[in-house]
Amino acid sequence: MRSFLSDLTGRHQPRSHPLLERLRGQTVIHTRVASRGTWTITARGWVLHSRIQQLDGLALHGDALESNPSAAVGLRDPRLVGATIYDAELLGDGLLTLTLQNSQGPLSLSTVPRWQLDAPRGAMLQADEKGELTSRLAGPPMHATPAALAEHAASPRSGIEERLLAMGREQWLHPGHVVTVLANAGALDDAEFERRGPLLLARLIAREEIRAGFVTAGRFTPWNLSLQEVIEHIATTWTAIGGRSPGADMIAWFELTDVGRETLGPTSDQTMPPGMSGYDSPGVVGGFR
Repeated sequence: MRSFLSDLTGRHQPRSHPLLERLRGQTVIHTRVASRGTWTITARGWVLHSRIQQLDGLALHGDALESNPSAAVGLRDPRLVGATIYDAELLGDGLLTLTLQNSQGPLSLSTVPRWQLDAPRGAMLQADEKGELTSRLAGPPMHATPAALAEHAASPRSGIEERLLAMGREQWLHPGHVVTVLANAGALDDAEFERRGPLLLARLIAREEIRAGFVTAGRFTPWNLSLQEVIEHIATTWTAIGGRSPGADMIAWFELTDVGRETLGPTSDQTMPPGMSGYDSPGVVGGFR
């Protein structure tokens, strides 16, 4: 009897892991759902993937979902997008519960194993069907290696990049503008947007033609991060969101630098910085919230 009770107690005892602790303070920017499961993505490019994720801590089984389908996390779920993660609790049986806060108040997201948490630079925490954990530490940069940065900095400017710079004359840019210029250039499937979008931004940033930051109250503030950190973050987060989905208030905002404006020709009203020409930001993206 003691062994049975001990096993029950162990299944419901909280467990800790450094990767879960680092989820605290992160903001959810996107959720997506497909036949292979549900993905919840944060502004730092972290991804929680599992078969099903459910809100308000309800039972995670088929009958509960049939009786209350709204409990399941949906595509771009408005209850989650913009919410901040305050805590992550992992029980002995592998049940993972995230406590969040949105504009309406607190809520919780729960998922039973099997689930996987992917973090930047290949870090990973995974629970199998029995709740057994497997983890992997972060490695070197995956998207912003020294060789890749040198190649980006030496790259010639393409016509697509010039069109994106032109779009930045009177407005701050965001990933949705990148999606637009790629679509106008004939990009078709999600894999192409996912590959070319971060590459286009990396080339412009490495050539110092644009800089990344966030916009609040009509003011652009550049990130105080290294070139490698910025490019690694953009590619990691775009890949996490997937395909052509990145848009405003996702990943970063971008502002033309003096170098970027010089490529547009002589100074004119059309080349004035955003805000100088009456433009205001439609949203806010914090520094890796």
